[in-house]
Amino acid sequence: MDRLVSSTNKKTIFLDDLFIIKFKNVNIYTNIRFQIKTNVIYINMHFTSRFADTFTKKISFDLDKKLHSNKKKELILPLGNCFLDILAKEMRKLDYNVSSNILDKTGKNGLEFFFGNFHNPLNLLHTLERIKKKEKLDKSSFTFSKQFGHYICLFTKARFKTNNLNKLKKRIIEIDKKLLEEIKKATIILLSFETNEIWIDKKSNKAWYSFYGNIYSQKPFGNKSKLKVISHDELKKTMISIIKILKKFGKKKMILMTSPNHLATTYQNIDVKIADNISKSVFCSAFKELENMDDVEYFPCYEIFLRHNQKKINKYRKDQLHVSNKFINKILLKYFKRSFF
Repeated sequence: MDRLVSSTNKKTIFLDDLFIIKFKNVNIYTNIRFQIKTNVIYINMHFTSRFADTFTKKISFDLDKKLHSNKKKELILPLGNCFLDILAKEMRKLDYNVSSNILDKTGKNGLEFFFGNFHNPLNLLHTLERIKKKEKLDKSSFTFSKQFGHYICLFTKARFKTNNLNKLKKRIIEIDKKLLEEIKKATIILLSFETNEIWIDKKSNKAWYSFYGNIYSQKPFGNKSKLKVISHDELKKTMISIIKILKKFGKKKMILMTSPNHLATTYQNIDVKIADNISKSVFCSAFKELENMDDVEYFPCYEIFLRHNQKKINKYRKDQLHVSNKFINKILLKYFKRSFF
C-alpha cells in the first residue's frame, strides 16, 4: 500500500485498462479504488490480469442482475453533440430506457433525435433560456443558404429541408415544445459537447448552433457572427447555468462527459489537432470540477477512449472522426453500466 487519501462523498470513477471489479460498496480497479459511503480510499496495488479475471467472474453475476433491473426505471435524455446520437442508439440495443418520443425516423447517418445536436454548451444554454420563457425566434434567426439549397435556422439544427420559411419556423416551434416535454420527463440527462469554439450572433449575442458560412474563407453568413473560444472558467459558469435550468423541471441526475469525436476543422489560427486537444482539456477539467454539485457526475468516456488498446475493435468509423458504434457498445457502455447502475 503506497498511500491513503480520503475524498468527498461523491461517487467517483477511476479507470485503468479494462479491469473493473465491483463488490457491494467497493470499486476495485487495476489501481484499486475502494469507495465506501463518504470516503474514497486509493491503494496503489497491481494485480495480475489472471487474478483480476478470476475475481471479476466470481462477483459479476449478482451485480449484473441488479444492474438490469435498475436501468429500465430511469428515463435517459441525451443533450449534446452527435456522439450522444450514437451512444443513445447503442443504449437502446442494451435495453436502456432512452427517450424514444424524440426519434426522428427520417434521420440519416444514425442521427436520431427530433431536435438537432448541441455542439457547444452556450447554444444549449441559450436554447433552454428561450424555451423556458416560451420565446420565439425572430426573422433574423433564419437565412436561406445557397450552399445547402434551403432555409436554415442559425440557432437550432432542425433536420428539416424546406424552401418555405414558414414551414421551418413551424418546425422550430415543434422542436422547442418536444424538447421541453422530454426534459420534464427525464430522470437522467447526458451532457456532452464537441468544441469550445462558438460563433456568437452580433445582433442577439446568442450562440449559433454551428458555423454557417464559407468554411474556406471562414467568413460567416452576412458577417453576422464572431468567433468566441470559451475558457475553462467560462465553461464552468455556462454549465452551472445549464444544470440549474434543467433542475427547475424536476429532480434529475446530470452525467457530464467529453466527446471522443475529433474536430473536423478549427477556426483558430492553429492546427486542428491542437485545437481539438485544447478543447477536450477544457471540457475534461471543467466537468470533473463540477462533480462537487449535487446530482452531477462525471463519466470519463474520453479518457476510457484514450486508454483503450484492444486491437480487435476499431475506435473510429471510417471517417476517422466519429467514435464507432462497436466501441461504444462493447467498451464504453460496459463502464457506463458499472458506474451508474
